[in-house]
Amino acid sequence: MKTQEKTGIRAVFLDMDNTVFSHRTNSIPVSAEKAIAALREKGILVFIATGRHVQELKWMNLYGFPADGWITVNGAYCYNDKGSYYNEPVSREDLAVLYDNLKRDPFPCMFMDEQTIFINMDDERVRRSQEEIHTPMPEIADPERILNSDIFMLVPYAEESIWHPVQQRMKHISATRWTDLAVDVYSDQCGKDRGVEETCRHYGLKKEETLAVGDGPNDAVLLEACGYKAAMGNAVKELKELADYVSTDIDEEGLRNVFVHYGLLEE
Repeated sequence: MKTQEKTGIRAVFLDMDNTVFSHRTNSIPVSAEKAIAALREKGILVFIATGRHVQELKWMNLYGFPADGWITVNGAYCYNDKGSYYNEPVSREDLAVLYDNLKRDPFPCMFMDEQTIFINMDDERVRRSQEEIHTPMPEIADPERILNSDIFMLVPYAEESIWHPVQQRMKHISATRWTDLAVDVYSDQCGKDRGVEETCRHYGLKKEETLAVGDGPNDAVLLEACGYKAAMGNAVKELKELADYVSTDIDEEGLRNVFVHYGLLEE
C-alpha cells in the first residue's frame, strides 16, 4: 500500500535547528539528508520552517538545501524557487517606537530585511550568542536604516527587564524569547503557524495532510498548525507532551525514524 494511502500525508514541515541541522556536529546528519531526499522522490512536499533568515542559511551553508519551500524568520518571509508567496514586515509604527528607544537607551538589536542582516551595536554577550548558534556577527549599521526598510524580524539582545517596557509600546508584534538575552520579534500577523497556513493555501494542502516535526518551544505553534505532530528525542519537555510521537535524538536517526513511524519510509 502506498504511503499516502496509509496516512494521507502529502507534506512535512520541518524545523531546522536541532531537527534537521545538528548543533552537536554542526551539520545535517546523513540519515536526515537521505530521508528528506527519499520523501521528495515519493512526491511528498518538504518545507523548512525556521526562525532563521536567508543570510544565516547562507552563512551555515544551508541555503539551497533541497526543499519545496521555506518558511523563514518565523513565518514572516515564505518563499520557494519562484520567489516569495507570503511576507509580512514589522509595522513602520512599531519600528519608529523601537528606534526612538534605541536613541535614548541603546542596547544591541539585530535587524533582518529581505536579504541582509545588520545590528546597531555589539558586545561580548552578543558575540557569544552568535557563536552558540553558529553564525557570524553581521555588519554594524545606523539603526535609522530601519525607518525606510521592510524589516521582517528583529532580535533585541536584552534582558526581560530592559526589553519588556519597549515591547509594551509596540502594538503589532509577536515575541518569542529563545535565550535569557535574545528575543525573536516579528509582526503579529506571522508565526510558524501562519507560515504553514499560507503554504497550505498556496499549495492546495489540507491540515490533515500535513506533518510537523520540531524540537524547541517555538515549534509548539508549528505542531499545532499541522495534522500530525512529532517531536525529536532532543526536544524540550513541553513539545514532547504536545506531540503524537516522540522520536530518537537528531544524531540517532531521529528525523528518519519520524518518517518511518508515520509510514512515509520503510524500515
